[in-house]
Amino acid sequence: MEISIKAEAAANRVTIEINGVDWEDWKSQDFYPGELQVQKLVAAIGQELTKELMAGQDEMAWRIEVGGRFYYKKGTPSLGHYKTLYGDIAVARHLYQTAQGGETMCPMERNCQMERFGSATPLLAQVIAFKVSAMTASDVALDLKKCHRVAAAPSYIAETAQAVGQIAADKKETWELRPTGPAAAVRVIATGMDGTTMPLVDENYKMAMVGTITLYDEAGERLSTEYLGAMPEAGRAAFYRHWDAQVTGILQRYPEALHVALCDGERGNWEHIDAAYPKALDILDFFHGAEHLAQAADALYGRAPGEKKQAWYEYYYTTLQEAQDGVHTVLRELLYQGNHRKDLSRSRRQALDTEITYFKNNAPRMHYWQYRDWGLPIGSGVTEAGCKELIKSRFCRSGMRWKREGGHPILQLRAIRLSQQWDIFWSKVMRYVA
Repeated sequence: MEISIKAEAAANRVTIEINGVDWEDWKSQDFYPGELQVQKLVAAIGQELTKELMAGQDEMAWRIEVGGRFYYKKGTPSLGHYKTLYGDIAVARHLYQTAQGGETMCPMERNCQMERFGSATPLLAQVIAFKVSAMTASDVALDLKKCHRVAAAPSYIAETAQAVGQIAADKKETWELRPTGPAAAVRVIATGMDGTTMPLVDENYKMAMVGTITLYDEAGERLSTEYLGAMPEAGRAAFYRHWDAQVTGILQRYPEALHVALCDGERGNWEHIDAAYPKALDILDFFHGAEHLAQAADALYGRAPGEKKQAWYEYYYTTLQEAQDGVHTVLRELLYQGNHRKDLSRSRRQALDTEITYFKNNAPRMHYWQYRDWGLPIGSGVTEAGCKELIKSRFCRSGMRWKREGGHPILQLRAIRLSQQWDIFWSKVMRYVA
């Protein structure tokens, strides 16, 4: 198969001539084999067009200036080998060097914005990074070969994705990735954070942090969710810094919206929220509260199931969620039982005291009747799902072990993908970095 391209600028026309193709024979075949031939043909055309695009970015001058230094053309063009979304190509390009020698410089690669991606064109680098945010490098290698007829080793794919992910990591606190334009009618900004474990090399499982920023409209419909993640660290300083930068930006964009901080009972997170966002309305995730109510039922009636235990739990579950002053009704019940039940063993009484302390400490965040009446979310399901989607489904597959420096860039890519911010991110990569 031979492909030639003829451009007619005056007519705004590009003619692609293909020789060595028996089209009538392709048409006479069964449909699927014909489709495979068409796929091969389209890839070949893509390769030739990409070669033309790249060759048009080459420099011809005998001397060029880059970054205040002069570079001089070295002899005749030499072949450069590159990977594209259509397959491997070879393009003749000029190389330049300073008068003192040293490393050569390829203006064509600079002009094609390839310096950060090695031999990959920007389109292929983007596709690889997008896929690696959801799949392993080995899976991406199979996907590229099957869907795009691109042969790339898993190590090459991982290296390319790391290069893109490092940009995301470097710019995560400075680039604005939210859509520009008129602000939507946002009534509620619900922020949440939680931790979940992931496997590290030589360290077993350690706690990674996940944050979510969810916007709701007047009808209580979810408009969008932004996901944030941080690899396990000593303390949570890096996560909180990134979190605060993103939350502050959202609060400034929607100054009339109500800020709801919606988390489970983890003490350290609430301490940070209360210190950083004193005007936020704090809500303890209802379902974590219900879990502690179930533990209180175990303390009162034992761990074995029973009708009396189930009836007690269901009554106070409904009371906690729907009754005015429900949390204090639950708390009074637990205190009454603790004062009057003489049949509780020491361990069960200690367990009950633990739950009494839990409800006392969190009562100001558990006025669920009022929150529901205001149309506010009472569950941190968005954040719980974030832990699963951002961390568990990508970083906790069978046999996986991660290093912090390798996992961090991929985690940022995954957060950008899940937050529906990929196109904005890539436009900034092309504009400011590549």
